[in-house]
Amino acid sequence: MKKGLLNVAVVIALFSLASCFGQHNKAPSKDVHKGSEWVYGQAGGPPRQLEITYPEDETGEVAEKIENIRHKLYPAK
Repeated sequence: MKKGLLNVAVVIALFSLASCFGQHNKAPSKDVHKGSEWVYGQAGGPPRQLEITYPEDETGEVAEKIENIRHKLYPAK
């Protein structure tokens, strides 16, 4: 009986500690690349990947796939 109550108490204690674990377990971190155009690109500008051009194929299949991926990743605003 005592062992069962002890197990229940331990489980309740663990759940009570785990409930606030995410709120208080945050280490402050400084962004060492803050404002870096190399890391984040130009603010408000187009993505750098759009500068890459690919050779056109005869069927147009590859270009269509590229456009579909581009629209999925960077939807028009």
